[in-house]
Amino acid sequence: MILSDNEIRDAIAKGDIEVSGVDEIYIGPSSLDLHLDNKAMILDDSKFTTMGSSQNVMDFREKEKSADKFTEHKDWEDIIIFPGEFYILSSKEKIKFADNIVGFIQGRSSLARMGINIHAAGYFDAGFEGTATLEVTNFTKYPIRIPAGTRVCQMVFARTGTPATVPYNKKKDSKYQGQSGPTITSIHEDYQPKML
Repeated sequence: MILSDNEIRDAIAKGDIEVSGVDEIYIGPSSLDLHLDNKAMILDDSKFTTMGSSQNVMDFREKEKSADKFTEHKDWEDIIIFPGEFYILSSKEKIKFADNIVGFIQGRSSLARMGINIHAAGYFDAGFEGTATLEVTNFTKYPIRIPAGTRVCQMVFARTGTPATVPYNKKKDSKYQGQSGPTITSIHEDYQPKML
């Protein structure tokens, strides 16, 4: 069941949901708005060589062929999202979920109406703790400026019927537990030999 504003406040008061990193929490009728932090990882065209080269292929099985194609930018007051480019941003808020709370994120419609797509991998498992990584693109033909601190997305919470047997913070292969700031992919770890 999706939590209402009163249930979100109650879950925060009980410690089932912990939110830190901002002075004031913004709770809507059935969601929590998250604010844009001032750090970014931007896919960098200069890290690609000539067209047709195997160096231009992002292969998510190898870190150096995917994650290393990004450049870090931080401590900005606002960021310009250019058409057709890909940005990894993050929330200011660090959120911690109890073993029976999950979260879903979607971009705010006010930004979507300007052509900004704010996608978060969308789902946060019970037991997760960290900032929310946001994948951002601009669908217009024009650059769009977004100030740090802008409310950019909404997190919806739900309570599971029973606590997770193995929550995210206890999974051996949880890649993003404790993430802070814009976090690039670690999918290459899925292709590394597993230790038994």
